[in-house]
Amino acid sequence: MKASLFGIVMAATVAMSGVAQAGSMLDRAADELQGWKKALTVYNNEDSFVTKVRFAWMEQYQMASVQPNGSNGLHLKDGGSPFNHEFRRSWVGVNVDFRTGTQFHTWARIGGLPYRHTWKNGRTVRNFSYTDLFDIWVKQDIKAVKGLSVKAGKLKPLFTTDYSTPSSALTCVERSFVGNQYGLDSNWGLDITYAPNKQDTVYLQLLANDRASASKSNGHRDVYRDGRGLKGEFGWEDKFFAIVGASHKFRVTESGYHKVSVQYAHDFNNSYDNGTAPGANCYGIGVKDALSLGYEVKKDKWLFLANIVGNCEMQNGGGNNIGIQLQPVYSLTDRVDLIFRYTGMTGDNACKLAADRYICTNTTASSWVDSINAFYFGADFYLSPRDKNMLKLMLGAEYTTARNNGSDCYNGWEYTSAIRWNF
Repeated sequence: MKASLFGIVMAATVAMSGVAQAGSMLDRAADELQGWKKALTVYNNEDSFVTKVRFAWMEQYQMASVQPNGSNGLHLKDGGSPFNHEFRRSWVGVNVDFRTGTQFHTWARIGGLPYRHTWKNGRTVRNFSYTDLFDIWVKQDIKAVKGLSVKAGKLKPLFTTDYSTPSSALTCVERSFVGNQYGLDSNWGLDITYAPNKQDTVYLQLLANDRASASKSNGHRDVYRDGRGLKGEFGWEDKFFAIVGASHKFRVTESGYHKVSVQYAHDFNNSYDNGTAPGANCYGIGVKDALSLGYEVKKDKWLFLANIVGNCEMQNGGGNNIGIQLQPVYSLTDRVDLIFRYTGMTGDNACKLAADRYICTNTTASSWVDSINAFYFGADFYLSPRDKNMLKLMLGAEYTTARNNGSDCYNGWEYTSAIRWNF
């Protein structure tokens, strides 16, 4: 008995020693990468006109396997495979700060690298590649009013809790159906933000044209040509929409906080050439009107997100829809988070199943359905507890069901993984 107890103690000691050594190795690797990240700040002098110049690099390589159940007669596309992989995000950027309270920012994006596969007419087609400027803007702090700033250029729309989260800070491999259904991408326009303190923010965005929207006119003189090249799609006569948002953080303590947010989007549905040109009267944000209500609470190791959205007049001609996202995150250790996400949507032919990146790419599922329910189970592993978004491994599995005309039209698993870094 004593010998057995001694063996157990010795085994536990060896295991704890191994864990400690592994933790020490991770800490050294994190410190090394942190040094590389700091080296991207190539200039820093508060006494000069240009106070700081910092480069940035963000990358995400991911894999996915779509596994439809098949019990509803749904099959993979002819000649297709359930597997896909790609560099989902590949961005290089620069930030320049000036003593005048001015900041210049841009992200150059390499997208659609030829790794992702689609299947058309029984054969494999590789994704096209393109390079563009995801955003490029100048922000000016208005010193006469504390917390007021104006930003102009190519901007990211801030709508829904999910899409307002920076790409580097996402906890799931892909955003939810609720966030992705709008097909949002950067747009030319203006952002006016008032944030007088750390708890309150109010903003207005006026944005023209949605580069990512499938409704864009390929014959229009300002079009991006399917996203390839650096030419911008600019002009109020095509698509013009506005977003108004506000958030308030309260009950802030050392262990957590509560936060509420509201966002409203309206598309002015402008048309050009008297409405006769292809793409006229299409919505840049995908809907005529949309409302998003968000709630976030953090308490010790728990973080809980809730987002409810309502949409009127969907772009595809379907009815209105309503969606909900519930997402608890639990920090198992300082290097491991466990994630669950539920996403539900309902609306007569108004739920965008194609908002998932791979289901409609790999299978014969309809792009628009009457209802969607999706359950995501995942875990994120961080190299550095002090800078979780610097380098992380993300693992996830999502079960999705969709119904159309009162019957099942899709159900199955999607297994995903990604490695993401942000320097």
